[in-house]
Amino acid sequence: MAHGRIELIQDVIDNLEDAGFSLSSQCDVRPSCFDLVARRGNELVLVKILNNIDGLNRIDAFALQTVAHFFNATPIVVGQKTRRGELDSGVVYKRYGVTTITPTSLNEIIAEQKLPREFIQRGGRFVAIDGAKLRECRETHNMTKEELASHIEVSTRAILAYEKDEMDLSADVAEQLEKVLETDLIIPIDILSGNQQTKSLTQIRTPDDIPNLEKRVNQFFERLGMNVLWTDRAPFNLAAKEEGPPLMSGVGSLESWGLQKRMKILKSVSSVTESNAVIIVEEGKVDENVSDLPVIRRLELDSIEKTRDLKNIIKERSCN
Repeated sequence: MAHGRIELIQDVIDNLEDAGFSLSSQCDVRPSCFDLVARRGNELVLVKILNNIDGLNRIDAFALQTVAHFFNATPIVVGQKTRRGELDSGVVYKRYGVTTITPTSLNEIIAEQKLPREFIQRGGRFVAIDGAKLRECRETHNMTKEELASHIEVSTRAILAYEKDEMDLSADVAEQLEKVLETDLIIPIDILSGNQQTKSLTQIRTPDDIPNLEKRVNQFFERLGMNVLWTDRAPFNLAAKEEGPPLMSGVGSLESWGLQKRMKILKSVSSVTESNAVIIVEEGKVDENVSDLPVIRRLELDSIEKTRDLKNIIKERSCN
C-alpha cells in the first residue's frame, strides 16, 4: 500500500470521526470492496478509499453497490486523482456507477453540510434542477417556453426537457435560468441521502459457485425464509436478512487463516452496522464463541427451525 494512500485513509478516518461518525476497524482483508463502514444516526456509509480511483475495477464497484444496497447503506469512493489528473472538489464523479468524491468534498459534506452542485459524466459537467419549479416560475413570469429559450439562447425543446427533468444542463445555463426567473433552481447533490442508493442487484456469488459447506448454509438460511447475499469481497462470507439489519456470517474452518483474520473485522463491522454476526463452521467440536463471536456448527443447523431460534442462539453465545 503506497504511503500516499496510508495518509489518505487516516485523513478520511479523522474527518469522519470529527464529524461524529462511528467507524469500523479498517477492512484490510483482500479482496475487499470497502475499507471502512461509517455510521452517524441513520446515515450508514461504505467507504472505499483510493489515491487513484482508476484502481477501482468493475468487479469491486459492483460488489460495493450490491453490499451497500443489501445493508441499506450509501456506497462512496473517496479519491484524489485519475491517470488524467487531479479530481476537482465540489464535484461528484461516477466510477462504474459509484459516487466518487475528493477528501475535501467529503469533509465539506459531513462537517459543513456544504453539498456539491455539479456532477461529471460523459459529455461534460452538469447540474440537476427542479423542473417543476422551473415551469411554475416561468408561468408566474408570464413567459412562454419560446421566450425563455430566447433569453437563455437554447432551443424551446431544451426548455421543455428541463421542465420534465429529461435533460442534464450545464451550470452556466442553470445559473442563467435562475437569474432570469429570479429563483433558485439547482438541486444540491445529497450523496448521503437514500436517493443515491443503488437499485436491487443480483448477488455476487451464487450457490453453484460455492463449496459444500456454503451450499448447506445457503439452504439453511433459505429454509428460514431469509434473503441471502454471498460475497468474496467483504469481511464476511454472507449476509442474510428478513427485515432490518442483515445478519453477517463467516463460513469455513476455524483453522483457516482467512477466517481467523476476518473475525475481529467482522465483529467491528457488525457493531457499526448494528447487525448480528455469527461464525458457521464444519468442525464437530468447537467452543460456543471465538474472538467474542458466536459459533454454530453445521450439524446444529438442522435443529434450528425458525429465525427466532437462530437469534436466541446468537444472543446466548455472544460475548458482550
